[in-house]
Formats: sequence, C-alpha cells, structure tokens
Amino acid sequence: MKTFTITTSLALLVATISAAPSSKRQFDVSVTFNGADGASYFQAFPADDSVQPITNPLSVSSISSPGGGFCSFFGADGSETVVIGDETSIVAPPQVQVSGSCQTE
Repeated sequence: MKTFTITTSLALLVATISAAPSSKRQFDVSVTFNGADGASYFQAFPADDSVQPITNPLSVSSISSPGGGFCSFFGADGSETVVIGDETSIVAPPQVQVSGSCQTE
C-alpha cells in the first residue's frame, strides 16, 4: 500500500510538471539614461522586444544597463543607440530619447 501511494504521488507530480506551460520567464531590464552635469534618470523595459515610449525630456549623452540585456534606443533627432550587456553606450549627438526596446538574446 505504501509503495502504491508513493508511486501514484510521483506519477501525479511528473504529470503536473510536464503539463505546465513552457513560456520564457519575463523580466524587466533596468536602464540608466545619463545627461550633462550628472543628470540622469532610470526606466525599466520589459525584456520582450516590445517598443516602449520614453517621455523624459533630458538630453541624453550615454545609456547603460547595469543588469544586462540587449537594448535599442531611438532619439528624437534620429539616433539609434544599442546597449549590449552591462556596457555604457554613447549617444551621438546627445539628444532626447523617444523609445526603446530590450530583449534577453
């Protein structure tokens, strides 16, 4: 009886685990936008490659992502800045950022 109960419990556990959806884990990428004279702001971007608006009017000269991720940002004057991993990327020329997206791969 004890063996039957253990076997049944294990079979039920395996069936439950295998029936669970295998979706990617969603997380946010924390991004720092740096302007002149030490001004900066932070914004979180979902790591699902969706384009998110940026509404802060600070003219940005560099962008960093201390937590990692692969992100692209688009400026009001046409710049495109790519940040890979935890590097800091220069925005040239400095400008207000209007949108961005991040992913994990």
